Amino acid sequence: MNTKIKVIIAVILSSIISLLWIIGLIIADINLFIIAIILLLITIPFAYKNFDELKEFFRTRKGEVVEDEREEYIQEQAGYMAFGLSIALNIYIAVAIITLRNLYPQYSPIAYVLIIITLISFIIFTIGKYYYKNKY
Repeated sequence: MNTKIKVIIAVILSSIISLLWIIGLIIADINLFIIAIILLLITIPFAYKNFDELKEFFRTRKGEVVEDEREEYIQEQAGYMAFGLSIALNIYIAVAIITLRNLYPQYSPIAYVLIIITLISFIIFTIGKYYYKNKY
């Protein structure tokens, strides 16, 4: 199968997943959400197996380089900043909610969820960084 067909398959699957998520959220249908997750789980191995080929296709257009290492570095740095700010914001909001738990006890579970999400995100980030540090 050539690269163009793989790209078309990846774009179609990605579009279908996105549409299912959006429609599922709009009409509040959990079945569409579950179908989107199943399609995502099917798409991940395909994308992982063909990652280099798909990446190269999207980096170049008609032999002309659209994205280079400098652009990747800028996006990486922006991603680090966005990740750090979102983690800091989650922690700040969770601490504020926990501080106000005597006045608003009904919001305490939200603070715990924010802390758990922050910890899970940080653990995933640390594992990914360790993996890629050893890989490269």
